[in-house]
Amino acid sequence: MIPPARRPSEEGSGSLLTITTNALAVIRRVTGHPTLEEASGVRIARRAAPARSLDVRAVNGPQPGDRVVERDGARLILGPQAARQVEGRTLDARTDPEGRVQFVLRMAR
Repeated sequence: MIPPARRPSEEGSGSLLTITTNALAVIRRVTGHPTLEEASGVRIARRAAPARSLDVRAVNGPQPGDRVVERDGARLILGPQAARQVEGRTLDARTDPEGRVQFVLRMAR
């Protein structure tokens, strides 16, 4: 387990998100694709509908208002509403037998 990411403006206070080694490996693999720019990352943002659902995709960089979490060569970009929704949780990644990846959020332990 990787230590929790800290809020940039509140270093040393609460944690924003804990990221597992599995999730970090997937983020590095996805953002290492040659078609993506150097500032690329995996972005988690809130979808318009259904309520509280999240969209996860590779992007070329953050949008205004996003939070960027960098850990061990992996860049995770959090949309403003998503950052509040994932606060205090753990991000993990699972790969099914066909190679499809699913990111999973759960309460931090």
